[in-house]
Amino acid sequence: MISSYTILALAMTLSSLDKWISRVFLKKNPLCNEYLIAYQITCSLLAALFVIFEIEQIPTKFDNTSELWELLLLSIFSVFSWLGFAYSTFRARASIELGSVSIISKTKIIWSALFGVSFLNETLTFLQMTGVILILVASLLISTSNNMNLLFSNNLHAWLAPIFLTLAIGFDKVLTLYLPTSVILFIGFSGTAFLTPLLFKVHYRLIKKVLFNAVITATCGTASYYFLLKVLNTSAFSLVMVLFQGAFILDILFGYFFLKERTNLKTKIVSCLLATLGILTLAS
Repeated sequence: MISSYTILALAMTLSSLDKWISRVFLKKNPLCNEYLIAYQITCSLLAALFVIFEIEQIPTKFDNTSELWELLLLSIFSVFSWLGFAYSTFRARASIELGSVSIISKTKIIWSALFGVSFLNETLTFLQMTGVILILVASLLISTSNNMNLLFSNNLHAWLAPIFLTLAIGFDKVLTLYLPTSVILFIGFSGTAFLTPLLFKVHYRLIKKVLFNAVITATCGTASYYFLLKVLNTSAFSLVMVLFQGAFILDILFGYFFLKERTNLKTKIVSCLLATLGILTLAS
């Protein structure tokens, strides 16, 4: 039997590949909306394949009408949260250094902790609260060097993405009480693929330019989230989200050695150390 930690490590690896490949491509070709629609359609098709293997787990009836309405509302909230995350994260990857985005994305640990305490009846110790504060300080430190105070710049997306992601994963964790993992994946990805062209301007003739790269990253992203949901189904939300963030150090190293992202290096190192200390404190 494969352990939860092994599955989580696999999810982290695939998630990093998703970020690295898309960052390299979007840095040269900032076709964010076109990339988003190609990515989400691919994810939807892959999720549909997963559904085939778990079709027997899909419930055919519910105990009462209120349960059905709860499922419907959770699905809607999940889709819009995923849409917000997908739009924000591709904007951030196209405009901000990978290392900076990765450190700022650690704020999802803070939102995860708040979500777990507020809605899932999870608790945080004083030591864990200290870890949350350290991560917040690390994110604010790196954001200062990147002029994040410019509210209406593309940099805002780096802050919005982890908020939307936390909401999306939180709603999906609750959905695991009703539906198998593959169905939850399909709802999120297909809903986002459907809404993207309705809410954002997409140049369809340019999709072929991003298609190959988007298919690769979508495959990594879909598999990563499938494994993450499998772990979340049996483990505490806040703890899993903390451990999942460990890959950000790899993101910084990749940005430094392969993308030549070497601006504000001292600030990145200090922020990285603070964020690492925060993660270790939270996981203790």
